[in-house]
This record gives sequence, structure tokens and C-alpha cells, in this order.
Amino acid sequence: MYHLLPGLVVAADVFPQGFDFRLMKSTLTLLLLAAFLPAFGQQGILFKGTINHTIRVTVYLSGLREGTNADPILGAYQYEGKDGYLLLNGYHNNAGAMVLVEQASVNFSGVFLGTLRRTQLSGKWISADQRQTYPFSLVEVAATKEQLAAFQRAIKAKAAEFRQY
Repeated sequence: MYHLLPGLVVAADVFPQGFDFRLMKSTLTLLLLAAFLPAFGQQGILFKGTINHTIRVTVYLSGLREGTNADPILGAYQYEGKDGYLLLNGYHNNAGAMVLVEQASVNFSGVFLGTLRRTQLSGKWISADQRQTYPFSLVEVAATKEQLAAFQRAIKAKAAEFRQY
């Protein structure tokens, strides 16, 4: 048995005699770093706007303009004047259409279906039970490092909270 990485064990008879496992371990480590480093460097984009024309929100989305359409969008949003955050996960396509699944708890609580046009994101929000549908409209705004850091901390905290279930 060879331990290539923590949790990755390979039987010795799988590889030919004289195989250089140190080289393979180094290569695997470099590949994993290359795959995950871009996600840590993403700054994200801050949007402000409304849901149902009256409910003011601030939305943070990371991965919106990076990578490919197969790469996920990760974010969070907050109602103006409230302390809590809601987690967002989603995808977008070539035409700018996107879907963001909202999670206030472990179960999803709503879905944003919208279109990104330059610096504006608009569409409709649908509750998980599909009984409520509201229009939403967001505009990209300049964000401070403190605002971006607060949303990134909120995302990590929500993810940690959900892992406890």
C-alpha cells in the first residue's frame, strides 16, 4: 500500500515495478492546487437592489465572470437592516441567464431566475413552495474590501452551520 495523499491509498500491485511514487505524489499535489487556487483568488461582485420593488437587498456573487458556464456561482445576500445572510449557489449560461438557489437553512428556501446584462441582474424570485413569485432587480456597485470580506466570512459561516446537520 502506498499513501499518495491523506486519504488516498493505492495498492502496490496496481503500478509497474520501479514506479516513482514521489513524482506522482508531487504531480497530484500540483494538480489539486491548480484546480483550487483560482477559487480562493476570486473577489466577487456586489449588487444592490430590490425584491418585489420594495425589499432592499445587498447580494454578493463569486464566480459570475470567472471560469466557464460549468463553474458554480457562490454567494450570499442580506436584507437591508438585517444581520443574517442567506446562502446562494447557482450557474449561468452563454446567454447570461442564471439560476441561484437560496438557502436560509439546510433546505432551500427559494430560487432566483434571472439574466445578467452588463452590470444589471434582474428576473424573478420564486419561493420553494412556488406560492410566491416576486420580481427582482439588482445593479452592480463598487464594494469595499470590508464589505467583500464580510460576505466571504458569512458564506464560510453558513457552510459550517449547514455541515452540522
